[in-house]
Amino acid sequence: MKPPIHQPYIGGKGGVDIGLKPIEEKAWLEVDDKFNEEILLKKNLYKHRKAEVFISSHVSRNIQQDTLNKILGYMDKFYPSSYNIQSDYVEVFQSGDVYKYDDFENPLELASLIVQEDLVLMHPEENVFKLEAASLCAPTRWSLQEKFQQSLSDIHAGVPGYKQKIDSRVNKIFLNLPPNRIFERFNWSIFDSPKLFQPISSKSLVEIENIEPESLYLRVERQTIRLLDNHKTVLFTVRVHSDPITSILNHKQSIIDLLKAIQNLGDDMKNYKVIKPFESNLKQWLKSKIEHE
Repeated sequence: MKPPIHQPYIGGKGGVDIGLKPIEEKAWLEVDDKFNEEILLKKNLYKHRKAEVFISSHVSRNIQQDTLNKILGYMDKFYPSSYNIQSDYVEVFQSGDVYKYDDFENPLELASLIVQEDLVLMHPEENVFKLEAASLCAPTRWSLQEKFQQSLSDIHAGVPGYKQKIDSRVNKIFLNLPPNRIFERFNWSIFDSPKLFQPISSKSLVEIENIEPESLYLRVERQTIRLLDNHKTVLFTVRVHSDPITSILNHKQSIIDLLKAIQNLGDDMKNYKVIKPFESNLKQWLKSKIEHE
């Protein structure tokens, strides 16, 4: 079994941290062998639960169009053999889909169907960035409807230490993003399900507590931010990777780092990540794997 492609817990990292680093343009979006599976998920969610995964303001259409243009331009430049981009339609060879631009009232919806990432547009109002539009098909226990048109600070109000440690710095970064620069960061958590669509959970903690460590999954969010300079809007992308926790068992250092990362979390963050219900069993299990290496 291949190890996870991204392991942000390496070195025992796990708390609140901005963790932004610049990346080259060609590394902006990910296209891999899960493309068809993840696009199919988006289509099904749009068909059956669209109100939960897509939202936009009445004034965001031009910003959405710029987002679509930016993504089409990127795909044409870096994945020319995967897309046929014309003036009135785009053909996605990998999935076999052909999308006419005029068929979409919201350009962001079309943009979301040609990339695996979720797309979030944060638009400034008097230097405060608010969620103006989003396609979010892989939420990590949060509600798009609840967060609509909230500020960065309000969206992250429940994250332990966010306001005290990084709130003002994040807003300053958004205000001063240089044109044509892209930045990347990661979050990680541990879930009891591999499903990408994880809205606010109704599952009881008792059920989660009874999960065997072997049945847990490492959930990693790869996030990028870049400026849409025509509008001073920040385009925020999120790609979620879900891997069985057993995928690290052939890599002793990964086991050590994950154990250290869990141990380094404060109780408030363990509660936020919903790790506490299975923490004791998981740590014992990880320690046993290290000892048997």
